[in-house]
Amino acid sequence: MLGRYRKRSAPMWTPFVWVSEGVTNLYEGIAVPNFMRYLRGTPWLPVALALLGCKMGRGIYLDTTDIAGFDCVSFGDYSELNAFACPQTHLLEDRVMKIDHVEIGSKVTMGPRSAVLYSAKVDDNARLGPLTLVMKGEHIPAGTSWAGCPAAPVRPGVPAQPGSDLN
Repeated sequence: MLGRYRKRSAPMWTPFVWVSEGVTNLYEGIAVPNFMRYLRGTPWLPVALALLGCKMGRGIYLDTTDIAGFDCVSFGDYSELNAFACPQTHLLEDRVMKIDHVEIGSKVTMGPRSAVLYSAKVDDNARLGPLTLVMKGEHIPAGTSWAGCPAAPVRPGVPAQPGSDLN
């Protein structure tokens, strides 16, 4: 219907956006509740998402189905997306749908309900705390820990969040 997702901007009132949102709603309204949610946390969810177009490394743990714009998402080996973490490949800004890639490196940990917006890159061995928001176009360096909304580096000795183990 849409072909492959790629970097682009399209006005909200165009057939591309309507069809794209329709496909997303079919995925979230039919595929997720009836099939995909049962694959969360299993080795089969990365396989299913790879069939939809995601670029998947080996040994990925996914406890989320909150992925849209499948062709614009790539995961490195042994990354971990905890409950409802979200690589957000598109947003509607000022009545314009903007789509771009989200790159998650190898051995990255995304905490529960964390999000990485489009045009952002998270390098290898980085850690994102719970509810962390990586803004569009940001680059999270390798081996660092980040937390908060918007994401900020976690300072040694300062708790990222009560109960967090990011320090």
